[in-house]
Amino acid sequence: MEIMQKNNRLQVSAGVLAVVIATAGLSLPAVAETEAAQPAQLAQGSIIGQCRAVNKKVSVYKQASTTGSIVSTLNPDTRVTLADTGSGGFIGISSPVSGYVQTANLKPCTGTTPPTGNTCRRVLQPLGLSIRKEPSPTAAYVGGVANLARVTLTTNPATARLGADGRNWIQIASPAAGWVSNGFPGGSSNLTLCP
Repeated sequence: MEIMQKNNRLQVSAGVLAVVIATAGLSLPAVAETEAAQPAQLAQGSIIGQCRAVNKKVSVYKQASTTGSIVSTLNPDTRVTLADTGSGGFIGISSPVSGYVQTANLKPCTGTTPPTGNTCRRVLQPLGLSIRKEPSPTAAYVGGVANLARVTLTTNPATARLGADGRNWIQIASPAAGWVSNGFPGGSSNLTLCP
């Protein structure tokens, strides 16, 4: 009789153990899916203009594809400004260059924002740039800035917006407060760092 009770307890214990193992086994894929989906979370919500840093040496592509041409290479911990909300594992950036990077290669910016002394940019547009009140080509004209002239950003990294027209827009404080076009994602930038 005592042996039968021990066998019953062993069967119950084995049954409980099987349930625990099965439950733990079912939850492992959910954990793996969460970790695998984490880079995509960088590209969700209203994040245009936000700062991210690259987590390793990465290529910036002209289009949202690794088969496209490379416009630049960024070193680890380089800060970038997001220019769109991303899709297909890629997200557009507007700073330090315009193009696309893989979302898996981005991490949140940490620490303090770089010193504001690094807000100087030079115009690289032969016809110069129009300064607009809002990030839109139809917004009120505030002024203009000539090719090779300097502008001062409002923040570093730059405050950027992707306009309804598809252009990357950068907010500037001078020579007049407003927004200038920094070109289209994947195209050449209209602004560069001051020498």
